[in-house]
Amino acid sequence: MTHPITRELDPLFNPKSVAVIGATNNQNKWGFHTFSSTLDGFTGEVYPVNNRMKEVLGRKAFGRVTDIPGHVDMAVFVVPAINVPIAMKDCVAKGVKAAVLISAGFAETGVEGKKLQDEVLSIARQGGIRFIGPNCMGYWSASSNLRAFMMPLLIEDGPLAFVTQGGNVGGAVVMSGHQLGIGFHRYVSCGCTADIQVEDYIECFGDDPKVKVILAYIEGLTDGRRFLEKVKKVTPKKPVIVLKAGKTSAAAGAITSHSGSLAGSNETYNAAFKSIGVTRVDNPEELLDVAIGFLYQPLPKGRNVAILTPGGSYGVLCAGDCASEGLNVLALPDETIAALDKVFPPRWSRRNPVDPAGDRNFIGYLTAPEKLLQVENVDSLIFVGFGGFSTFAPTMFSMDSNVGAGLAEMIPAISTAFESQDVAEISKIISPAIATIGSAMGTHDEEIQRLTRLIASAIAARRIAPLFQSISPSLPGSSEAENVGAKETMSASEAIAGFMFGLVEQWIADYGKPVLTTTFGEGTPQLSSSRFVYPSSRAAARVLVKMVEYKEYLERIGIYQK
Repeated sequence: MTHPITRELDPLFNPKSVAVIGATNNQNKWGFHTFSSTLDGFTGEVYPVNNRMKEVLGRKAFGRVTDIPGHVDMAVFVVPAINVPIAMKDCVAKGVKAAVLISAGFAETGVEGKKLQDEVLSIARQGGIRFIGPNCMGYWSASSNLRAFMMPLLIEDGPLAFVTQGGNVGGAVVMSGHQLGIGFHRYVSCGCTADIQVEDYIECFGDDPKVKVILAYIEGLTDGRRFLEKVKKVTPKKPVIVLKAGKTSAAAGAITSHSGSLAGSNETYNAAFKSIGVTRVDNPEELLDVAIGFLYQPLPKGRNVAILTPGGSYGVLCAGDCASEGLNVLALPDETIAALDKVFPPRWSRRNPVDPAGDRNFIGYLTAPEKLLQVENVDSLIFVGFGGFSTFAPTMFSMDSNVGAGLAEMIPAISTAFESQDVAEISKIISPAIATIGSAMGTHDEEIQRLTRLIASAIAARRIAPLFQSISPSLPGSSEAENVGAKETMSASEAIAGFMFGLVEQWIADYGKPVLTTTFGEGTPQLSSSRFVYPSSRAAARVLVKMVEYKEYLERIGIYQK
């Protein structure tokens, strides 16, 4: 069912004409950047409004909105606060139905600012104008390709929607998403929320089939009960992830001067969010981390976690992180330990976390996850350090010419295999190269066959990107390796990353369980495949527990069936 707010906000998210009040040629003013960003990609009419200039960026300027000859769906305000009321009256007279008030100097400044804000709100309501802000940094709507930002912000269409009471926090999350190849269908910096409230945006995003996960940065709510009533209707349909500021008294004081909101009790917010299935996170990085988890991973059935690590110390840390988040690092059944005995040397940990104790047979690493995911009581897998393998792999391969030769043989084989989607046929094409590598590493034939089937399935499903076709044929470990420069080595790393994360997707598809991976340390991966990679085991554990909690909420309300 489409809610009334969705219809009311349609002129905001799908305007066909926009007026920018305060547009200017002066690059030192926000009106210049806002007007130029509005022109970026929007195919509708854009009118600059400035009573001192005849043209703005080559377009005829109008002294007032009422002077514009054509229809105006939406207005963007970038003028001093004191000038907003008269400009809003002009918008009412013109029949404008939506607005974005980037202008600051309202409720966030105190009593007089709040009076001015109430005056603007009263005028807008007389004309049925719904508006974002004031004191905001603008918004983005993918459906109209409209960027109305007070500063440049790289953003593309995608499955996320985000409403934020803090423009800088919002901008940072959006930019991080852009670096990782994650887009936003809607993005709203809502500022003081004089008119449209945070919960209104969430309700509207909940109606939109192109939005899969909703994010919100909240400093305070005008009506907590209204928020609960509206958002609890959204969370059964899609995750709502909230970063709520104000856990301390110092933060609560800062909130009033920033957005004019009342912070409220941290404990009250915790209980309220939990009651309606809102996922609360602790920082901007977690907003995106958890959103990516919801986008690309299935919900875990429970709290039992298996850990695979190339180093014992990282396994210890990951086990501690999981335990501190309320996840269970379960004991492995005897048959799984026996199966791993055939893969790893006798010195391996023989328990969860699974630590091969320095074994360099990477085929063992790539077949072990299946043995763990096959265990019925294992609900999810954290593969520690997996995100760093693409960096180390070329160097590791170069240490064994036979392994390098096998990899060089594998590149054209995989390129050829892309022509087919038949698993059996693909297996025949790639098996000689995998056998060469496996033989050099002393891998059992059973594991070679297992890995061959896994890779063939990933290729058939188009999970492995054909990056191999674009890299140098001379890779570290091949006969011409000494001629490979830094650029080629990086290309090899990217190809290996695309290959390995295709396997992660295949594990997820085969077993319907989350597979989260980490880098070593707190580095953030930059490849698009990093949607499966987290900078630390703590980050991975945090994402996993948030997914578990959301699944448990869906169970409580009868949506999720075990």
